[in-house]
Amino acid sequence: MGAESWLYWCVAVALALTRSVGGFLMEGSPTSFAQYPRWVPGANGSLEFEFSTREPNGLLLYTDDGGSYEFFELKLVEGSVRLHYNLGGGARLLTVGRGLNDGSWHRVKVSRRQDRTHLTVDTETESRVMKALSPNFGTPETNSFVYLGGLPLLLTRQVGSRLTLPVVTLEPRFSGRLRGLSYTNVDGLSRSQNIIASQGVREETSTGDCDRHNPCLNGGRCYSGDQGTARCDCSQIYYEGPYCERERQTEEITLRGREYVWWDLRRSGGQPLASQSDQLTLSFKTRHPAGVLFFSGDGKDYVNMALREGGVLVTLDMGGDPLKVTVRPENVRFDDNKWHTVSVHRTVKEINGHTSFCTLAVTVDGLYSKKGTTAGPFSQLSSSRLHLGGADVPALLPGAETRSNFVGCFRKVEYKADSVKLDLIRTARQGSPLLHVKGKVDYMCLEVEAGDPISFTTQESYLDGPENGVVKFTRPDTALVLPSWEAAEQGSVSFKMRTNEPDGLIMFNSGTMAAQGDFFALELLEGHLYLHLSLGSGSRRVKATNRRVDDGWWHEVTLNRDGQAGRITVDEGANDFTMPGDSHRLDLDGALYVGGLSAGIEVPPEVWAGRLGKGYVGCMRDLVINGVPSDLASFAKKQDSGSIVNFCHSDGGSCSSNPCMHGGTCKEGWGRFVCDCSQTSFVGPTCGKDAATLSFDGGQYVKMLSAEEINTQAEDISFRFRTNRPVGLLLATTSNLSSDKLELALQAGKLRLTVTLGDKDKVVHVGNGLNDQQWHSVKLIRRATQISLQVDNEAPTLDHTMGRHSILQYRDLHIGMIGNDSNPRQRPASDSIPAFIGQMQSFYINGKYVFEMARAGHLSRLEVTAVFGRGPQVVHHPVTFKSRAGFVALPQLKAYSTTNIYFQFKTLQPSGLLMYNGGKGHDFLALELVNGHVHLTFNLGDRPIRIRDNNKMALNDNKWHVVTVSRPSSLQHTLMVDDNIATVTNGGGGSDTLDLQGFLYLGGVPPEMYTMLPRHVASRTGFEGCMASLDLNGEAPDPASKDIPIMANHVYPGCEGPSTKCHRNACANGGTCVQQWNSYSCNCDMTSFTGPTCSDESTAYEFGHGSGLVTFQYPEGRWPDSRRDLLALGFMTHQDDAVVLRLDSANSNDYLELEIVDGNIFMIYNMGTEDHPIGEILSKVNDGMYHVVRFIRSGPNATVQVDDYEMREKNPSEVIQLSDLKTLKKLRSGIWHGHQLAVFNAQSRLQIGGRRSKRATNIERPFQGVVSGVVLNGERPLDLAAERDPRVEVQGDVHLLMNLPRDLNSQPPADSLNPWQRTPPLPGPSPGEGDDLVFSGAGSGCDMDDEDECIPEFDTGSGDDLITPVYIPPTQPPMTKPPPRTYMPDREPGPGGRPCDDEDCYIGSGSGEFTPDNGGMPDMDGGDDTDLEFNPTHHPMLAPDVIHSEEHDPTINGGRRKDPGSGPTTPSRPDHAPPTSTPTDTTTSVPPRTPYHPTTTTYSPPTPPPSLPQPPPPPEYDYPDFYPDVFNNNDVSTNDDVIKKDNSHDRIHSEAAGSVALIISIIAGALIIVILIILLVLKIKGRQDAQYKVDESKSYEGMPTLQTPMINGQGNGTVKPGDRRPVKKQSKDVKEWYV
Repeated sequence: MGAESWLYWCVAVALALTRSVGGFLMEGSPTSFAQYPRWVPGANGSLEFEFSTREPNGLLLYTDDGGSYEFFELKLVEGSVRLHYNLGGGARLLTVGRGLNDGSWHRVKVSRRQDRTHLTVDTETESRVMKALSPNFGTPETNSFVYLGGLPLLLTRQVGSRLTLPVVTLEPRFSGRLRGLSYTNVDGLSRSQNIIASQGVREETSTGDCDRHNPCLNGGRCYSGDQGTARCDCSQIYYEGPYCERERQTEEITLRGREYVWWDLRRSGGQPLASQSDQLTLSFKTRHPAGVLFFSGDGKDYVNMALREGGVLVTLDMGGDPLKVTVRPENVRFDDNKWHTVSVHRTVKEINGHTSFCTLAVTVDGLYSKKGTTAGPFSQLSSSRLHLGGADVPALLPGAETRSNFVGCFRKVEYKADSVKLDLIRTARQGSPLLHVKGKVDYMCLEVEAGDPISFTTQESYLDGPENGVVKFTRPDTALVLPSWEAAEQGSVSFKMRTNEPDGLIMFNSGTMAAQGDFFALELLEGHLYLHLSLGSGSRRVKATNRRVDDGWWHEVTLNRDGQAGRITVDEGANDFTMPGDSHRLDLDGALYVGGLSAGIEVPPEVWAGRLGKGYVGCMRDLVINGVPSDLASFAKKQDSGSIVNFCHSDGGSCSSNPCMHGGTCKEGWGRFVCDCSQTSFVGPTCGKDAATLSFDGGQYVKMLSAEEINTQAEDISFRFRTNRPVGLLLATTSNLSSDKLELALQAGKLRLTVTLGDKDKVVHVGNGLNDQQWHSVKLIRRATQISLQVDNEAPTLDHTMGRHSILQYRDLHIGMIGNDSNPRQRPASDSIPAFIGQMQSFYINGKYVFEMARAGHLSRLEVTAVFGRGPQVVHHPVTFKSRAGFVALPQLKAYSTTNIYFQFKTLQPSGLLMYNGGKGHDFLALELVNGHVHLTFNLGDRPIRIRDNNKMALNDNKWHVVTVSRPSSLQHTLMVDDNIATVTNGGGGSDTLDLQGFLYLGGVPPEMYTMLPRHVASRTGFEGCMASLDLNGEAPDPASKDIPIMANHVYPGCEGPSTKCHRNACANGGTCVQQWNSYSCNCDMTSFTGPTCSDESTAYEFGHGSGLVTFQYPEGRWPDSRRDLLALGFMTHQDDAVVLRLDSANSNDYLELEIVDGNIFMIYNMGTEDHPIGEILSKVNDGMYHVVRFIRSGPNATVQVDDYEMREKNPSEVIQLSDLKTLKKLRSGIWHGHQLAVFNAQSRLQIGGRRSKRATNIERPFQGVVSGVVLNGERPLDLAAERDPRVEVQGDVHLLMNLPRDLNSQPPADSLNPWQRTPPLPGPSPGEGDDLVFSGAGSGCDMDDEDECIPEFDTGSGDDLITPVYIPPTQPPMTKPPPRTYMPDREPGPGGRPCDDEDCYIGSGSGEFTPDNGGMPDMDGGDDTDLEFNPTHHPMLAPDVIHSEEHDPTINGGRRKDPGSGPTTPSRPDHAPPTSTPTDTTTSVPPRTPYHPTTTTYSPPTPPPSLPQPPPPPEYDYPDFYPDVFNNNDVSTNDDVIKKDNSHDRIHSEAAGSVALIISIIAGALIIVILIILLVLKIKGRQDAQYKVDESKSYEGMPTLQTPMINGQGNGTVKPGDRRPVKKQSKDVKEWYV
């Protein structure tokens, strides 16, 4: 040995001695370790050393038996020392100490005493007994070295063969100081040990670069390299770089359902990872609702985390009771293709030596958390297997809750078990010897496109276009359509399939003639795969499987054909076949259907699944046609993306939830459940719909007609019947070309089946006593020559037909009896069987429910003479939308090629969105309520189509209604509501598929979506009410279940009716209560009030003396045409003449005008033909009190009501009435004749407070007073004026009132007369306060302003030339307002009737009372007064409009009239005396209601007034040329030199009043001198249209007024304040006459 070698050895020994005695420092670098000699403890050995550190985690010591099963592992776990060991009886854990990473020295000792192992840290000891398989710990030859602080890199790369505990290589390396390692071996002697190899170890006293300057950032660990320079370890943090200065890129991985990450330590013989606490954190993104996320376990101990139905499910089993924790928030799903972070934390706390307590916490996105606990005899969770994203067979993983692997992306997957911290994606990408990757993965997140499976979710699913991937057919009525298979000489098809359903058509491609020419088909029957192939010279049916393939596993199918020879292989089993005949070519024409058939496609009779209407439900992937892959997923997206999805799993419907109602039988399908309702009286996907029931009386039938003969080899028929007849024909087939038949009949109470194929008959009898008037179920299945017949729940009877024939040929199918026009060849046999008498329901044949389709009108070639019945309506799975803002989002409606929607609803709301599903491009489907009717609107891509139900009544009646939407053919759509069907047919030429996408919204859509709905959808609010019994193309979701994707607020399970209902006092002031679902609202439009209960004052404006106007203008060009007008307003005034409101047309003479004339309210309207007046003359409105006017026009007809008085009606006829003619003259209105128009055209301007033409500057007949609460057709112009709306202009003396005054009488009208001109008050009650005057002067029989057309007749009478007034003491005001009296029809005078006298018959004189039926008051108390009667041809409601005497009208009959409050009166002449009149026109003044004011009455002498010219009407209000020229705006009724009147509240503006004054002046001219004298001493009341003389020289006899029943406050009852009526004196027969 040279000098240098000796020197090196001496230095090494000296260093080793120094380290063994004085200790050393371990840097904790990725490669640091200290290797010591082997330890062979035997049965009583020990090992001890000391450590000091500041790090909470790190490997202290490891040794094993060389790869078998025994090992010792000491490590720091969060500041505690944990011993993980195995002596052959299983791994165990011992934990001692806490907070040992304090930088102080701590002594650790591990000792073994036979089966007991001790762990001592300082003075604390824990021990555990474990039966050892061998008394010795390995052998000196095989045991590994003892390693402190870590393991050499070479050893970590050979974990499969060198290490007993392979996961020790994942432990963090120790960083700190170690010293004093010593063993006690089998000899019992303790010896100090020296390092024999090391790396990253230096003397305790030495310093390195890390001690002088630590360059590592973000928590990186600093250590000295081989050259002594400082380096940074970033492996335990999320940073990288030389100094851990930059953030590490997040690790991502994409899995497509076949790939996964895994380890299996058992395969290499390694011991599992054991831990007392685990924490898993991962983020994922997927569109798939199910799949394995993570699995870790050993044997029966495991933790399994998976996606199921869009939620996270974690299952834990540690030897105790299995624990399941599910995080599936309501209305939230995690399969929304967004990133979600899941954290799972498991901790174990030992209670005693035999029992531990485990807590499992699961958190998703930091928002949704669930916890679970379990107890048992466990202390740790072992993990020898680990899977991320799936397994070869995920269903075989312990605790599996899904059969699918994960499809999507993972990122940042971190698994921490005690001190082991593992980044799974990073470790897999770097190539760990422990962790493996199955399949080819992408270490980035990619959208999963090509190569994905697709699922056919229904038996109607099928495919459309050429591409590749995996699809799932979710429905049996969907399919994908691919280009035709080009395999004339040779060709190949291969794919993989997976399902658990036994039947379904997988592929079909027809030739030029589907039934006779070439074709290719693959179908699944009773779990076996069959190939059908025809080259035109004969077909071949090949059974391709020897064992069933409906087991839920993937199976690979390959078909190769070359000429007439071919082979079909399923998995490893192959079947060769040879085609019959001479043809070698397969000439296919048309589409290749995958998964099912499109509507209208016929298949050969040999293809049973196609004939029976059964499509494939399951998954398909890796379709390769002639060596070219076809992307099925891409086809699914382009076609029926709702029914065919691009993932594969069987999760979905489950019979465990008992979905089948009413006794239906549930059967598990592929991702769905299937309900058999044949034993019930219900149909539908969950047996929730009433089955259509038909009654047969022996002469009624149902007949299914076909355009041509049908050839079949398979039939599925089921139905229910009940009868009390022992004999009857149930069903039979007939043919025009063949003697084949299939017949089911009752014979002697038994069911007899007769099948004739060719010339052979087969008869089968089943059942007994079936004519017991009970429901019985029949099920018939035929497959070629095999027959199965079953009645009720009895065992099926199996049999075979005779002969070799297997095809049944028929044209028509008869139910109940055979019609008279059927084939004579078949009638004799069937005629021997009487027709069926009884009931049948649920008739099903080859995929069609015949009775249901017949009731919905879906079968065009169907004759039904039997009668449909309807039982009690059944409602299931109801849901209540309590607000119009509520909605439910369901999965996309699967209505690509067929549409079948069924549901029930009830509501009180007339409008709202029931259902909406958007689509690709312009496609959409919407169901909505519009004005109480259901509207179906949809677009197939070419143009929108709308269907409205044809129900006569509105559907918002709070009753259940049934809605059925169907698509019998590609061009026909039907909407059936209850039993009424509406049908629409497309013109064709466009698309025939409905490409929907996104959610199906029920009850509404999110608020932000309403503006984005197609413009053809009218709804802008949701549905409020109940909805139930959903059937969406064969699926019956529960809208209130927790599994639906989105549910907004205000949606609740069950159906709750209105919680708050309308009641009598709900709305004040006559408001209309409108019942809503959760409450009620008040419609205040016709009240003049506002507020929630119509009790708040509306906006009010005061119109002062200076005149003013409020004008509302409709926008230019947006003038509404109205067939119906509604107007209401309130007002106060003292005026007896004014225009309150006027509405004009923009382009015609149409108008409405509300006027006050003679203190009465009138409405005049004209729709283009003539002016129609309507008003209330029995109530004065110029009393300063608040009055409400309501006017309604419907076409030419109208009503008006003032306050609570009786409603007046107007129903104009073609010929103008005489009364209307005179009233129109009085109102200065135009007169037209002809047809009554109904539409107010182009409403443009509303004026309030008067009227002014466009070219005028002055306001005509301005209104003075207060107007409030104007509502015209929903518009509130005064509210708009207060809001300064630009459409409203306020001009003149008009002011907004903050509060509505009580009345206008608080400021009495200013009187221009001097005090000496006023009549002094009389003692006692004031004569003018509430007095009523009775006047004679029934008049000349002329109207007050039509003297030019009337010749007066005079009656001399008794010569009395004076009018004698009668004073009556004031009547006490009433306590309550009487209710309105109902309208009564015309009637003739009763027995004892007599003609009225001149006083009783004049309308407007005396009491002025009218009956509601003929203008007069009914005789309520048997008095002998006379009533006024009109001619029966005169409309009774015109009575209030007549202001003239009709004594001389030959069409008017005399009547009887009674004055209110008066007693019996003495007739002034015999009954036979003819009525007479005087040439004096008289009008009665009625004082205001409250308070009372003195009334001064005078008579004017008949002095003719000066003749004044009459100005023409304003240009804007044109009148016809033939209008009588009788109006004068400047008539003067008194001499201004003698008397002047100035009353600011009662100004004279009425031209009609001027005309009255003119007539009075002409008639009373001879008495002018007397009037001038009387005017000096009498008080003047400001009413120009009624001036009377009061003879002060006469004494009056007072008579109390009797309170009698009253109609509308007008006589016959309590007299309203201010509405007093005159009575006659009882003591004297008073007759007043003019000289």
